[in-house]
Order: sequence, then C-alpha cells, then structure tokens
Amino acid sequence: MRTRPGFNRTMIDNLIWLGGSLVLALFVWVIANFQSDPIEQQRFPDRIPVQMSPDAGLLLTYPPPSGRQISLVVRAPRSVLDLLTSEEIEVTADLSGLGPGEHSVELHAELARQPAIVADMSPRLLRVVLEEADARQVPLRAVVIAEPPTGFSREEPRFDVNLNQVEVSGSASRVASVAAAQVTLDLSQQRVSYQADARLVAVDADGNTVTDVTLDPSIVNVRVDIQRRDDVREISVRPNIEGAPPEGYVLSSLSYAPQAVLVSGSPAQLAGLPDVLATQPIALTDRRASFDIAVPVILPDADLLLLTDQMITVTVEINPLTMNRQFEGLMVEVIGLDAGLRARAVPKQVTVLITGPQPELENLTASDIRVAVDANGLDEGTHAVTPTVSVRQGQIAGVNVSVLPAEIDVELISSGTPPPTRP
Repeated sequence: MRTRPGFNRTMIDNLIWLGGSLVLALFVWVIANFQSDPIEQQRFPDRIPVQMSPDAGLLLTYPPPSGRQISLVVRAPRSVLDLLTSEEIEVTADLSGLGPGEHSVELHAELARQPAIVADMSPRLLRVVLEEADARQVPLRAVVIAEPPTGFSREEPRFDVNLNQVEVSGSASRVASVAAAQVTLDLSQQRVSYQADARLVAVDADGNTVTDVTLDPSIVNVRVDIQRRDDVREISVRPNIEGAPPEGYVLSSLSYAPQAVLVSGSPAQLAGLPDVLATQPIALTDRRASFDIAVPVILPDADLLLLTDQMITVTVEINPLTMNRQFEGLMVEVIGLDAGLRARAVPKQVTVLITGPQPELENLTASDIRVAVDANGLDEGTHAVTPTVSVRQGQIAGVNVSVLPAEIDVELISSGTPPPTRP
C-alpha cells in the first residue's frame, strides 16, 4: 500500500512524457510537411467567368460577355495549386428577385479542390443591368446595292417567309429600335434569275445594324427574277483589219476590249442586226511596229443607240520576220593590247551565224560585222578569250549571234621578241 503513490506518480510522469513526445512528433511532422509542400498564395492565371441567370422575363444586358469574368487570388499548398484548374472554380452572382434596372451584386467563389481557399477576388461586386425581354414581328427588306448589267431588268426580290416578316427578340429597348430585318444583294454580274440563302441583319430606321438581338429565322431564301430587256441587245464586235504589214513583217496577235456592246432600239430593229458588228477599218499597210488604236463601232442604222462606249481599243502586235545569215572567214581583231606587247590570234578567222529581223539582215554584208577579242589586262603568254561581235556598231536590235569557234587563243608576245619562224 505504501508503494501505490509512487506507482501513480510514475504512471503520470510516463503519460506526460508520452504526450509530450506525441506533440513534439506532430510538430516535427507539420514542420517537415510544410517545408516539403508549403502553403502559397498566388493569382490564378485564368480569368473565371461569372455564372448568373436573371428571373424569367428578364435579360442581362450589362456587362457584356467579355466583362463577366473576374480575377482570383488562391491560397493552398503548392501541390494543390499545381493541380487546380479553372473547371474546379465556380463564381456565381445571385440575381433572383432582382427586377429591371441597375444593381450591384456580390460575387461568391467556391473551389472544388481542398484545402484551397479564395484569398481575394477582383471585383467583389459586379454592376449588372436587367431589362425586360420582348419579341415582335418586323418586316423583311432587300437592299440591292448593285443593279444587273445594262440591258437587263429585274423584278422585286421575293422571300420564302410568310407575310415577309420574321421575329426579333431581345431586350425591350433593343427590340424597339429594330425597324426591319435586311439582306443586301449584289446583282452586278447577274444575267439570269438570282436565288440564294441570305443571312438577315437587324437594322434601325436609318439602316444602322442593331446588335444583341435574335432574328428567327436568321437565314431566308431570296429570289430575284432577271430578264433581258427587249429594247436592248448585246452584240459582239470585231476589229475591221485591212491590208497586211509590209514585206518582212507579220501580224503576230490582235486583242481588243470591250468585245461586246449594248445596242438600244426597237425590237424590230434589234432583230435585224447581225450577230457581230465591225469597227472602223484599221489599215496595216505601212505598219512596221506594234500599236494601240481606238476605233468606233459602225452601226448599220442611224436610229440605233450604243449604250456602252462607242470606241473599241485594239492592240495590234506586229513583228519582223526572222532569217538566218552565215558569214565565213571574218578576221579576228585583238583590242586592248598593252604597250610593249604584240598579239597573234589562233585562229585568225572565224565563222559568224546571225539570226534576226529579215528586213535588217537582208542587206547585211561582212563589212558590217566586227569580231574582236579583248586583251586588256592580259600578261605575256597564251590565253583563251571569248570573242565579241558587233553588227553595224550595235545599231541592229534583236539579233542572236554565234561565233565558231566559241573561244580564240590569243598569244601575247613582247615586242622585243622575234616573231616565231613559220615553216
């Protein structure tokens, strides 16, 4: 019995030591865990959209979708921050019970991944504007921005929508400003009836686009009947070419624009017209070069009227005929020879082949051709040099010249050296 108080004291001491050890171990674990995975606070890289829905019959008109996002600062262990995604963050604003007008609503953020918390958000309050929703019927309107080509007429556009009306819906203020649902048509290239699906655009009374409204349907089929006018006829034209270029020249090509004209007159007059109208004559007798010329279209009846320009621009390309000439035994001249040197060309005579305009080459003689090799800057010795050819001192253009052989050996010898003995 005397030993019991001592035993109890020992037990208490042991329990105290045990508790202290556990507390110390827990503290060490917390410190170690904190050092390996510290708690950090950082701004989330993505902006988070705010989810909010007004009551039935109302529309959220402000802020626009681009302004319904906020920035968050998140506090969590580093390992959690590394794994956190925008899908695990939900930001909401409660619009229930709010009527039309401007309101400031508080934002609430929830994070699905724990133990992450939101340390800060910007903004915390969001200004919103609610408007009553509205819908009504508006008329369809077709605006023709370019009429069919001259000589064609059109009917009024027709739509495949009953009563030529569609429904426009949105906020009451936006819907009230819509005067029509409009399509624009470019018929400048249409020579047959036009039919296509067109996207509608809501416009106000001044034709300006109204945004943030919905059209139902948003795409309609539009048709425009187009037909040829019976008092206008499109007729092809052709240049009236007379004669031929002088001997030695040839007509290479001919182009003109426009290639058709619009003629106005009575149906009977138009029916009697030929399929092709000619221009005023274009004489080629003395033409030795290409040229452009504007000539009028000749109408067979003075009562007919040209609706397009009466002048036709004609481009005529005339080129000389080509021929080949061969000149044998032309002497090679050495030029550019430095003082104190004399030269010998091997071979000293060459053959020259020339291709060019027939009128120029027909009267060409050997005296009109000069073959030379340039020794400028060359030292004593033998050098292979490519000869150059000039025809009438370069006055003849468009010639192609070949020299046989293509290279000449030029032997340069000092003036004090006796010339080599020929066998």
